[in-house]
Amino acid sequence: FLGVLDLKNNSFRNEIPQEIGYLFRLRILELNNNTFGGQIPDNISHCVNLESLRLGFNELVGKVPGKLGSISKLQILTVHHNNLSGQIPSSFGNLSSLEVLSATGNQFVGQIPETLSQLKRMHYLSFGGNKLSGEIPFSIYNLSSLNCFSFPYNQLQGSLPSDLGFTLPNLEVLNLFVNQFTGPIPASISNASNLMRLVIPMNGFSGKVPSLKNLHKLKTVGISRNHLGNGKKDDLEFVNSLVNASRLELLEISENNFGGMLPEAVGNLSTRLRILVVGNNQLFGNIPSGLRNLVNLELLYLGDNQFTGRIPGSIGDLQKLQRLALEMNKFWGEIPSSIGNLTSLTTLNFEENMLEGNIPSSLGKCQNLISLNLSNNNLSGTIPTEVIGLSSLSIYLDLSQNQLNGPLPSNFGILKNL
Repeated sequence: FLGVLDLKNNSFRNEIPQEIGYLFRLRILELNNNTFGGQIPDNISHCVNLESLRLGFNELVGKVPGKLGSISKLQILTVHHNNLSGQIPSSFGNLSSLEVLSATGNQFVGQIPETLSQLKRMHYLSFGGNKLSGEIPFSIYNLSSLNCFSFPYNQLQGSLPSDLGFTLPNLEVLNLFVNQFTGPIPASISNASNLMRLVIPMNGFSGKVPSLKNLHKLKTVGISRNHLGNGKKDDLEFVNSLVNASRLELLEISENNFGGMLPEAVGNLSTRLRILVVGNNQLFGNIPSGLRNLVNLELLYLGDNQFTGRIPGSIGDLQKLQRLALEMNKFWGEIPSSIGNLTSLTTLNFEENMLEGNIPSSLGKCQNLISLNLSNNNLSGTIPTEVIGLSSLSIYLDLSQNQLNGPLPSNFGILKNL
């Protein structure tokens, strides 16, 4: 008797045949990554020995049959990236062996059924990119075996329980990107010592960000576009607690209410850090000297704050930088010639500061630059021919609102890609 039917990664189309329901001994059914359409046959529930049902990346429509909740041996159920609709069947709470439930990228609506809290073996729960609303039942936060808790791009509300880090101690991924959550980030989150990805941008979280000192495995901290911070000097204390996160690759805290100075400890963050985004806050003071240590940075965004002082020449040590944005601050002095060391730069934005002196001719070494904005400063002198000679400039060049003078370079015609 057939125990495994694996047809994944083909181009099968039309509906899944009803006759599938006759394969009573089937343990594994993999139809993912095809172009199957129509509805999921409810008589798949006759396959009572199914342990794995993978239907992701197809064109399935309609409601998920509630009868699937009777397949008590099912451990893996994936229906992600289809066009399924309706509510999540409450009968899924009967799938007592279920460990993986992935339904990202569909059209599910309504609330998350509280019955899912009965799935004590669940370690991967993903419903991103749907139209779910209401609050997540608090009992679901008691699924202590959960590694992945992923509900981005929905319309979920409410706050996170204060004991989140204690009830979900095995959590590796917390992804609530683009929802309507409010309230604080629970201080207990530091107890979830396996956490690798904290992704909660574009919500309404508020208050002080707690210490993350025990989260040594963190790779991603994304908390942008919330209401975090109180405009006070100690708002970024949590950055100090990240120095032991030796795998950190991304730190995005932009568009919040953070005040104070960017801590010197930022220079002690992981040298794996590729993305540092702190723009659109109320930060002031100088760029920390230790920033030069972050030699793998590809994106540095400090724009729309109140930073002051000179742009340090050590910025040229960050030779993997592709995007550098310091616009709308109060930087003064000359643009350091070391900027020419950033040969990987594609975007440079120093708009609306108080920079003076000449545009450094060393910018001509940035042969990958496609966008350059130095507008609204006090720059003077002529435009270097080396800069105009950047044939890579194809998106944007803005040198307006300065005190530049002299003739326009004769090689302007090389900018034919603009």
